[in-house]
Amino acid sequence: MSKKKIIVIGGSGSIGSAIARDCINDGFDVCLIGRNYASLEKVSKELNCTFEKADVTQNEELKKAISNCGDNIYGLAYCVGSINMKTLSSAHENDYIDSFKINVLGAITAIQQSKDMILNNKGSILLFSSVAAQQGFINHTVISTAKAAVEGLTVSLAAELSPKVRVNCIAPSLTESGMSESILSNENMKNAIASLHAIPKIGQADDHSKLASFLLGEKNAWITGQIFHVDGGRSTVRKKG
Repeated sequence: MSKKKIIVIGGSGSIGSAIARDCINDGFDVCLIGRNYASLEKVSKELNCTFEKADVTQNEELKKAISNCGDNIYGLAYCVGSINMKTLSSAHENDYIDSFKINVLGAITAIQQSKDMILNNKGSILLFSSVAAQQGFINHTVISTAKAAVEGLTVSLAAELSPKVRVNCIAPSLTESGMSESILSNENMKNAIASLHAIPKIGQADDHSKLASFLLGEKNAWITGQIFHVDGGRSTVRKKG
């Protein structure tokens, strides 16, 4: 029988590719899914794994990509996200709809398509939220509402798919990635955001990938329905006041 497989959606991004690398090191086959063919091809060559191109907002396209990843799926990591920072007054209805499609409905489609094999393998599902889902930050209503839905989806699925499948979620603070580049390109802004954390730095992909690969892998036998705050202490610790 072929090795068990983990699908990493958003696999060409910094966090997704780091998770893929660690899962491969743990002995799994990995199939990457993303919308940027050139980035996927580059990462897949580096990691010696397969990939499929798909936009997570296109349901049939995403379903086909997952189907093309093959059989023996043990785990699914949905590492797709978005950053849309607007005031409530400037945000349009479509901002909320688009964010929900990317962060929530894409995850639901991916899980629906892969869950039978994951159930058969007694595997794991890992989703990604944000520190902004439980902490109030200005100009974050678009992303915080979608990511709060991801956390609700996590605990609901953990109940529904138990006892065979473990479902968990990582909630990062701001992490170095292509998505955050526009925010972190300003060095003063980057240092100011870093200083808000008890451990004063911006998150790195490796800060998340080791925990992610553990939660996805076979060593995790009894952790499900949990939201893990990998955020330098920002969700719980105040440095001043």
